[in-house]
Amino acid sequence: MTLEQLRMFVTVAELGSIARAAEQLHKTQPAISIAIKRLQEEFNLSLLQKSGNRLQLTEDGHRMLPHCRYLLRQQSELTGLAKHLSRDHERKVELVYDTICQQLSIYDPVINTQRAFPHTELYLSSVARLGALQRVIDGHADIAITPWMHSFHELATFDTLPFGQFEVIAVMHASCLDKLDTPPTHSRHLHDIPLLMPQAFDIDINIEKVMGVVPAFTIRSNDSDTQKALLMKGAGWGYIPRDRIADELAHGEMIALELRDVTCSIRGEISVVRKLDEQYGPVSEFLWDQLKQQAFAQGERE
Repeated sequence: MTLEQLRMFVTVAELGSIARAAEQLHKTQPAISIAIKRLQEEFNLSLLQKSGNRLQLTEDGHRMLPHCRYLLRQQSELTGLAKHLSRDHERKVELVYDTICQQLSIYDPVINTQRAFPHTELYLSSVARLGALQRVIDGHADIAITPWMHSFHELATFDTLPFGQFEVIAVMHASCLDKLDTPPTHSRHLHDIPLLMPQAFDIDINIEKVMGVVPAFTIRSNDSDTQKALLMKGAGWGYIPRDRIADELAHGEMIALELRDVTCSIRGEISVVRKLDEQYGPVSEFLWDQLKQQAFAQGERE
């Protein structure tokens, strides 16, 4: 049995004609007839039978066809992988992003890269507290999407692309207003309501120093999904990225707080970052270019 025999059998089965299969495969009809005959003899099975002007699969042929297709796909994938490796395409590329960043803008560049380089494993990792930038510095990731300050150039020499903005805001669920005697305009109005906080912020924030809040009660979670769920349950008030609760704000379920004595909104830049002095392969370069196009498209929309 050879892969070429299997390819001839599959083609005849799909087209129902040796003549049409010969035309598609650029073979002679006798060559295909002999190949299929030898295949049937080796299997000791009848795979095709004449029905009018067409060849149709026998019951055994129907059972064998998907297995033959599978072997041909495996051969094609093996050939593709060999070409991929011979062109020095990376075996793995990692894109890491801080959890404060909007993930929706990442998906299309990743999908386009996977389709262009199907044999490279693409790793997506999310980390907090500027961990994405640190992974690039340490050489564990190729590209990071991270909150950005220009002073970070002191840590290493970076290539950067602007990739949008982030905003962390103070909010509470609308139901919490029923627990208050007056709409909150000062942190003392919230003194008896727990402050919901991340265990570690995605950016290096000391909440007491920067935001001016000295909470009486706190509940700390280690991810924004839990933070949002607690806020939606009316468990307290807290700080969360605006994009995580955009729909709830629009529908009035969540209320953005405006307190006179504390910081209720922190804004900053998000950038795509990689080390400038590294040699990147074609897959990393393609992903970088896709992220650049995405950043440009976002800028156009804004």
